[in-house]
Amino acid sequence: MPPRRPDPLERYREKRDPAGTPEPFAALAVAERSTRLGRFVVHRHAATRDHYDLRLEIGGALKSFAIPRGPSLDPDEKRLAVNTEDHPLEYLEFEGVIPEGNYGAGPMIAWDLGRVRYLEGSAEEGVAKGKIDFELSGFKLAGRFALVHTGARRGDDKQWLLIKKPDPHARSPSELDPRSVLSGLDVGELAELPVWVRRLEEEAAELGAPMAEVDPRVLRPMLCSIDGASLDDASRLYELKLDGARIVASKRGGVVVLRYRNGRICTQTFPEIARAVAKLPAESCLLDGEVVAFDDAGRPRFQRLLPRLMSARPDEILRASAEVPVAYLVFDLLSLGGRSLLAVPLRARKALLAKVVRGRGLLRALDHLEGHGRALFDFCQQERLEGVVSKRADSPYRAGPRRSSDWVKIKCERDEDFVVVGWEEGRGARQTLGALCLASFEGDDLVLRGKVGSGLDRVAHDALVPRLRELEVAECPARGDLGRTRGAIHHARPELVVNVRFVGWSDDGRLREPVFRGVRGDLPPSACTAAPPGGQRLDPATLPESIARSNRVALTHREKVFWPEQGYTKGELLDYYAAVAPVLLPFLAERPVLLVRYPDGIVGKSFYQWRPPEGAPSWLRTVALGDDDKRVFLIDSVDALLYVVNLGCIPLHVLASRASDLDSGDFFTLDFDIGGGTFRDAITLMRSLFDLLEQTGLTGFPKTSGQTGLHVLVPVGPHVPFAVTATLAELFGRMLEVRHPKIATTERAVERRGPRVYLDTGQTGRSRAIVAPYSVRAVAGARVSTPLSWDEVTLALDPGAFDLVTVPGRVAARGDLLAGFFGLRPDVAGAAAALEAIAHSESFARPHGSNR
Repeated sequence: MPPRRPDPLERYREKRDPAGTPEPFAALAVAERSTRLGRFVVHRHAATRDHYDLRLEIGGALKSFAIPRGPSLDPDEKRLAVNTEDHPLEYLEFEGVIPEGNYGAGPMIAWDLGRVRYLEGSAEEGVAKGKIDFELSGFKLAGRFALVHTGARRGDDKQWLLIKKPDPHARSPSELDPRSVLSGLDVGELAELPVWVRRLEEEAAELGAPMAEVDPRVLRPMLCSIDGASLDDASRLYELKLDGARIVASKRGGVVVLRYRNGRICTQTFPEIARAVAKLPAESCLLDGEVVAFDDAGRPRFQRLLPRLMSARPDEILRASAEVPVAYLVFDLLSLGGRSLLAVPLRARKALLAKVVRGRGLLRALDHLEGHGRALFDFCQQERLEGVVSKRADSPYRAGPRRSSDWVKIKCERDEDFVVVGWEEGRGARQTLGALCLASFEGDDLVLRGKVGSGLDRVAHDALVPRLRELEVAECPARGDLGRTRGAIHHARPELVVNVRFVGWSDDGRLREPVFRGVRGDLPPSACTAAPPGGQRLDPATLPESIARSNRVALTHREKVFWPEQGYTKGELLDYYAAVAPVLLPFLAERPVLLVRYPDGIVGKSFYQWRPPEGAPSWLRTVALGDDDKRVFLIDSVDALLYVVNLGCIPLHVLASRASDLDSGDFFTLDFDIGGGTFRDAITLMRSLFDLLEQTGLTGFPKTSGQTGLHVLVPVGPHVPFAVTATLAELFGRMLEVRHPKIATTERAVERRGPRVYLDTGQTGRSRAIVAPYSVRAVAGARVSTPLSWDEVTLALDPGAFDLVTVPGRVAARGDLLAGFFGLRPDVAGAAAALEAIAHSESFARPHGSNR
């Protein structure tokens, strides 16, 4: 047996009680042995003594250093850094109050966050030689630093110095912003978070904001008219016109949803922004702003967003998030604490916004000037920025799609959106793609508007070529004339939208001096209506039906809303199941699946699908469960999975048996139904079960139920009779009940359970089904039954954090936590004997009053 790998998180766990602290307890991440790039966080922690903690990603964990006086950007100031226990990677986004009685009790904010690049070798090599050279790219700390081990001669492995190296980011001593880059709070405010939330809600009430819902699912952002406003109007506010993607962010409780201007959900595209919005000091709020990426000079650049906007698969999103940092610049607050601010004057809305969004990190309230726009416009021209937005200071928020003169954009240059209808071959390195052929709509017709080649750098070229080849068709879908061409022309379906900057129109209706700026993944082709003077200008707000393709399945009605509260659609459900199919299908293989259809979403009717519907494809496999004509389904391919989901099936329930042997199972289930108990009680019972399973030689795989409860699946190997697995489930449940009589019950009669967690041991048997891992549930929030590591089974666990938006990214980052589930072959007889011995030693007896 190979030696056990050292666990750098062992000291971290020894110091903390998972039942008493909200800190994360995730397992050690799988990492390369040589770390050269990673992430970092600096926490400010008001524990026994106020101090800072620098945490660097090294080898699948965060190497942590306590810095009593905090980091400095002055090369002449060397700061003591005490090496403490390693922390899990999930600590990168931790911010909260550690309760009294726990190690490190007190409030802790994420003071800075960003990327780290190790210099002069790997991080591990630097640790070994006692000098870690690295470069930080954070919101507050930037440039070269070094950690130098100073305690080696004294046999002290904890004493290090943090030193800032001279570079353009170095500066003389100055007070650094004390606020979090997530919530915008300082440590004192975080400690009194409920007080701050209440104060802000009271201020909204004092502004006259009524208790009324602003529904982000139907709201369309307020739009600007173009030009025609003075740059020196005392009644107006002047802001930078941002070069990013318009985003409306809604927070309700712990659920955050990001939407593009057209209403399409994009939470999964910008997960770090969603997590930051969740930390704001508000129970509920609705924000309007733009997500931007900055160039090396600190200017917002739409083209920098290109990798983020073009990322679709979870692995692409994960990679793009690491490579392209973004920030959400918020310029309006539409609701707070259930009060609508739409009728409140803009100046008052922005004053309240500045108190809700207080940080300068992932979220920032956009600054403005009052009455003096000329200086801002001149600055934009000098720095080649987009321009200025002039807003009437006393204006209400007027939802789109109609434009209002209350907001006017004054551009330094002009940019518009166009549909790509083809491409022209180039020369040399750009032979494959020399220019894009552009068009826009006039009514229902697409009209050619010219070509664009400038601005197509290598990144854009490599991203666009595969997309264009997928869209190639034989004939041009647009009318008109491209003008002079130099290379062969290829035609494309009009599905790809790009943004182009240009100085005007030629006399024959083509773009003058166009420059490609980026792909617009947030706009439908029908929104492209730019035309020469006199041409038709439309701004439709509806998103046309998306077209999804499967090898053998026609997917329909993708736009139908299945979760009204969040606005999630059937198309997003289909996309979710396609994304998790690689980890879901191995669990479903040859396993009977019970389907419940929700053809109109979770608020409509629902019913079991007991036989293939009329017109079902011949390749869709089913199996009979009994003597009647009811049949259940075998989901053995992506096509089969998408077929049943396209029927409106949301959750997938599975049996513990295989189709070839319906009387035997390969796992049993314990269901922790919180009922009248508490989540803390459920966590306590889960941890107790973990210990009990270890004692008997069995392995449990925890998962959320997708609702409020928790499950543990215990593999037993193939062809174990249900009489055996059901008995094992029953015995484990009763053991927990005896060990924890005040918080656990196996009583099936609801009225007799009292304020205890119900241990449902009856989910194992020939006709007993359990919701499948990675299955979406038909509940508000589109929660997912998500596999967990045991290190995550703590009070910090939030089952609501796992939904159809977040789980694909989690799978891409962590892989399948059920991998190896069916490869286990435990000694079932030995486990039963061990359980019997434990029961005997604890004087185990059947509880009185059981109704079985």
